[in-house]
This record gives sequence, C-alpha cells and structure tokens, in this order.
Amino acid sequence: MKFWILILCFAALAALAVAQTSEPPSPTAVPYTPEPRPLQWRLGFDLGNAVILETPELNPENNFKSAVEEAERILPHPDLSFGLALLPFMKVNVRRDQLLNPQKWTIMDLHARTRQRSFQGIGLFMGSQMTTTEGGYHLVSVAAMPGTPFMAVRKEASGEDLIFGFAGPVKTKHVRTKFSETKWENSLPVENAEDLPAGSEAAKQLLDDSTNAAPQRFLYGTSIEAFIRNRVSKLWLLNYSHPDMTMGTHPWGIFLEKPDGSLESLYVYKPSPSEQQYVAYFVASLDLNGDGNDELVIEASYRLGTAFKVISLSDAKYRESYTSYYRGPA
Repeated sequence: MKFWILILCFAALAALAVAQTSEPPSPTAVPYTPEPRPLQWRLGFDLGNAVILETPELNPENNFKSAVEEAERILPHPDLSFGLALLPFMKVNVRRDQLLNPQKWTIMDLHARTRQRSFQGIGLFMGSQMTTTEGGYHLVSVAAMPGTPFMAVRKEASGEDLIFGFAGPVKTKHVRTKFSETKWENSLPVENAEDLPAGSEAAKQLLDDSTNAAPQRFLYGTSIEAFIRNRVSKLWLLNYSHPDMTMGTHPWGIFLEKPDGSLESLYVYKPSPSEQQYVAYFVASLDLNGDGNDELVIEASYRLGTAFKVISLSDAKYRESYTSYYRGPA
C-alpha cells in the first residue's frame, strides 16, 4: 500500500512539474537607454489600451519573420485569437545593440496632440486564429505590465490611429493631414479637371507607363499642405492607374503646385509588373527629423493590406526613407 502511495505522490509531483513548466513566461521590462542626440523618430499606433512603436531594427537578422519565430518559440500556444504577445526581453533573440528606448518618448497623433509615454515592453501580434501579417517587434507602452504575456487590444493598427514617437529634443509643433481627395463613384475615381491642378496633364504624361496593361486608367489622388523650402506649399500625390490592383501597374508621383498652377515633380515611383502593386495616398506632413523640411507620410493601399511610407528630403532630392510593416493577408 505504501508503495502505491509513493508512486502516486511521484506522479502528482511530475504532473505539477509539467504544469509549471508549461506556464508561459511572464513579460519582463525593456531596459531604458540614454536620450539620443540628434532627434530620432519611430512610427506606431494607439491601440486604445496600449501604444506601440514599430522597431524593425530589433528584429533578428533584420527580418520580421525571425522575430515571429522567436515569439512562437517562447509562446507556442497563444490563448487569444488575436492580440499582443508581450515577451521576456532577456529571453528572446533581440538585436540589443540597436535598442533605443529613453525613459520618456514624446508621442504625437494626427491632430498634433502630444503626450509623454514610457515603453516598458517588447512584443508582437500573435493569435491562435490569425490570418494576417502584422510585422515583427514593437516597443509597447501600457499603464502597467501584465503578469501574463497575452494581451487583448481595443483597436487594430490602422491609419486613423497612426502616431509618431520622438526620442530626443523635439522641434516639431505641427501635423498637417490631407487637404483634398478625388471623389469616387461606383468604386471608381472621378477624373474631374475642376478637382485636379492645372498641370495635371503634364503629370499624367510623366507617370504614363507604356507597358501598363490596364484597360482604363484614371488620374486620381490626394493633396496636402507641407513646409517645403522655407514656405508652406500645396502638394499633390497623383496615381495614374486603374484602382484594381490586378489590372496593370500603379505608378504615382508627388508634385509641388507652383503659383502659376503648373506642377513641379518632387518624387515619381514606377513599379515593374513583377512588383506587388499598391495605390498611394497622403496621410500627413510633419518634420520628423528636425531638419526644417516636412516629411511626407504615405499610405500604401495594397489589394488586401496596407503599409506606410515616409518620403524625406535628402541631398536636395526626395527619397523613400522608411517603409512600415505590411499589415494584411500574408
């Protein structure tokens, strides 16, 4: 009898040990780093009960898929259908030499409202029923670090909740959002000369792609005001394509409207037929890097997902300086 009692005790202890080892590890804090000079910025989202900043520089091998694999190694059984997984910072593969995390970040939203936030956690999106790609590592700011790693969020990351995180001495005091947008009817843009700048025909010729196989193309897009060359100017982002991503290629460009109504080309993008196609729209203009010229924040609208791009002035030429994580079906 004593022998069987002893066997049962060992079995119970073994079961308890297994249960304890199967418990997911609790998230642990991300260390703080000194405030940088010069100013640095990150793009992120306000999710209602958490604020996140994209940190692709922390992904192992500079690959968001490696960050996802790390999270799946640490947390193989997510208990939410979709949410944030907060990770134990010292137990995951992170490019720690690239970490930037001052104790106070300045967060600015699309209404130019600012607030101070600290980012205690590192995490990414996981879920037992996820069917989308949501990028890799993010810095996460919450009211208090939870004891369990899986956290439901009130909102999904979307353009209307876009925010900008600044580390260092902040000079930016304004954010401008789109001034106008082409009207749409029956899921197609209405190409109306009254809603387009006087130089729109020249823009169309510049964007024209002779290899485009779309049966019909439209000139459409958005306008915005931005601080360019020491003055506030009106800019146009114009697409010349069919809005259906499966039809032809989708070139677009950014043009400065001159006082005489003509357009000056600042940036032109012509994708090859083999590239993943998207339509571009202005989201915001603001000075992210403190050089006195506004960066231009663009939403790239793919067939089923979105990403955000930043166009910056560098060496007297506008270039794409940042592309966010793609969020949508893999």
